[in-house]
Amino acid sequence: MFLKSKIIIIFLFIISCQPIELIQPVKIENSNLEKISINAKEISINIIYNPIFSKENIEDQLQNSPLELIQNWNNENIDHFGNENKLIINIIDASIFKKEIDNINAKKYEEKTIFQYEIFYLVEYELYDDSDFLIANTLVESKRSTTSQKYISINESEIIINELLLNALKDFTKETKLLLSMYMSEYIQ
Repeated sequence: MFLKSKIIIIFLFIISCQPIELIQPVKIENSNLEKISINAKEISINIIYNPIFSKENIEDQLQNSPLELIQNWNNENIDHFGNENKLIINIIDASIFKKEIDNINAKKYEEKTIFQYEIFYLVEYELYDDSDFLIANTLVESKRSTTSQKYISINESEIIINELLLNALKDFTKETKLLLSMYMSEYIQ
């Protein structure tokens, strides 16, 4: 009996010493996203968005906020060439929210409330000639959301948020390339 309990204790000790698998967070690299070249002498970015901090707004809790991501993508992936025209990029919205919602599809032993993460981008692109006349403009909008269980680890939460940020940015960049090609086709290379 004593030997049996000792073997069980040793077995439990060995199992408890197993390493915990940590999943690395998603890395967002602009080099893997859409690139756009536009005939413009200069590009300026105006940040019109002013975050409203609330219980649901989690921008201040993130390592890379949606505003930083969209600003970095515009800086790194929109190239300009030529010696006329001016592209103005107005970042109107780049928000992310975490809301507690009812899990209407919950089964008997599942959580009755879950978290919903929602990201929204709204950016206006305006192309002006040298006389400051508006040549073309477009408004690009992207919205994406996902859900998670209420009680998850910080690591899992970060992974869910990073994947949401990456997928929303991919959606936004594809939509931007499509709309700029549609409305500014003469100036896109």
